[in-house]
Amino acid sequence: MKTITVKADNEFDSLLNQLASRLHATRSSVIRDAVRSYVKHLDREALKQQVRAASFKTREQASQAVGDFEAANNDGL
Repeated sequence: MKTITVKADNEFDSLLNQLASRLHATRSSVIRDAVRSYVKHLDREALKQQVRAASFKTREQASQAVGDFEAANNDGL
């Protein structure tokens, strides 16, 4: 495993120590888990954006199809 140095102010250091104690884990494992969790969060947010964009596109296409159907229906056929 590689060693990474992180500069932390007293407040962050205290918070990290409290969390590690609460989880009965090492400070390093808390940081590793936090980074992994953040990556998952970012991936979920990106997926939400993709789904939202696809939803808007589908909504636009459905609205256009309704308009086309209504126009064809009003043609008197």
